[in-house]
Amino acid sequence: MTDCQFNLINQSGCEVNEQLLKSCFQLVCQGESPRQGFELNLVLCTDREMQKFNRIYRGSESVTDVLSFCSQGSRDPSLPASITPSHDIIIDTNQIDRQKGKKSFEWELVKVFIHGLLHVFGYDHLRHEDRKEMQDKEFHYNNIIQGE
Repeated sequence: MTDCQFNLINQSGCEVNEQLLKSCFQLVCQGESPRQGFELNLVLCTDREMQKFNRIYRGSESVTDVLSFCSQGSRDPSLPASITPSHDIIIDTNQIDRQKGKKSFEWELVKVFIHGLLHVFGYDHLRHEDRKEMQDKEFHYNNIIQGE
């Protein structure tokens, strides 16, 4: 596999399984971009920080579970191969806890993280056809991670 770098910035105070998140990252990178280097910054935050990010980047005062950003070198074939694309995903751990239902916090976090990663790789869910494709990918990667 090419060089994939995972950086976890946990501002939330929640205990998380960093190795599990890294495994998710590596699995999706290998499946979606096996020959390209990739750097990801995963920021875990609380409602207050997510509301601030959502206001800045989406013009909304609400909280959300995940925001995904493609940054330096993203999907630009004209850039030299030596430039590794860098991306950011921000996840609100308070929102994860609220929406987990009967699932564990850890598995809801994994589900949302995989969703955010797929956004970084260009998947979306605005149109019905795109939503189906993204849901199929989410189901596929979640089943692998959960060992099903």
